[in-house]
Amino acid sequence: MTVVGWLSNRSRATQLLSLGGLALLVGYQSIRVAGRDPDSLLAYVGGALFLLGQVGVLAGLGLLAYRVLAA
Repeated sequence: MTVVGWLSNRSRATQLLSLGGLALLVGYQSIRVAGRDPDSLLAYVGGALFLLGQVGVLAGLGLLAYRVLAA
């Protein structure tokens, strides 16, 4: 089974949590690799991925909490 197949069989909350967490990790590592160079495009891309990952994780947690409370 591939990763895409595994993700497609999961709920939307699990998908948001998984992809958001992945974006967080990739963004964080990109920022670390870029170092202290203020003109590094990699740092800006990493920062954008990091923020996007935070939004995805928070949306996933919110959706999961809504489903738990609605049940």
